[in-house]
Amino acid sequence: MAFSTCGHVTHVGNVRVHNEDCYEVDADANFCVLADGMGGHEGGEIASRIVVDCVSREIRNGKPMAEALILAHYAVRKAADSGEGKPGMGSTAVALKLDNGDFDVVWVGDSRAYVWDGAQLTQITKDHSLVQHMVDDGRITPEEALVHPQRNYITQAIGMSDLHKMEVGRVQGSLQHSQQLLLCSDGLSGEVSTAEIIEILQMELNESQKVDLMIQKSLDNGGVDNITALLVTAVVTDDD
Repeated sequence: MAFSTCGHVTHVGNVRVHNEDCYEVDADANFCVLADGMGGHEGGEIASRIVVDCVSREIRNGKPMAEALILAHYAVRKAADSGEGKPGMGSTAVALKLDNGDFDVVWVGDSRAYVWDGAQLTQITKDHSLVQHMVDDGRITPEEALVHPQRNYITQAIGMSDLHKMEVGRVQGSLQHSQQLLLCSDGLSGEVSTAEIIEILQMELNESQKVDLMIQKSLDNGGVDNITALLVTAVVTDDD
């Protein structure tokens, strides 16, 4: 078993009326998926639910996660065309699968994944966003990106991007026993600093208590968006 403990929570935030974030954790299949919908009431919340349902189903059926995100893109488009939800609805997504300490993470948009090793918090995903492109091109610094007026403009989204242009990010690696992976929507990463997240992760608390504190910190800092956080601890077994 490599996926025995996970704290997870979602919150509508201080401003929004509807929660367009959605997630699923499947400890038996060692995966979780988080989606942050766009399109407003009866749009974003439907898109994110379609993404989570589709990705979860396809992973359980043995599909590679990147392929599952592409199939979710088709599912959101089909739903919008058939009158379910709203035209133009979409969603970001990040998904994780663990195999005895080896992790596979895929994403579209600016939902993120981090690795916490007990001392350092490392972002392992790379936002599909305008400001990330500007950082990559050297036009702005990472610090400037945090306060840029277009920091919420994403360049990729499931259901909204042209499929031939949609870029599914992927990163693989290995975790040591008890290292953790944090998945979150931008309602957390946009409101809570890396230093604040580290301060919480260092506390002698379980995963559920830590994500609850992260959500509360985001609310205290403004909570202008929906907020979702999943904190997974790797439990690596010795097969010998």
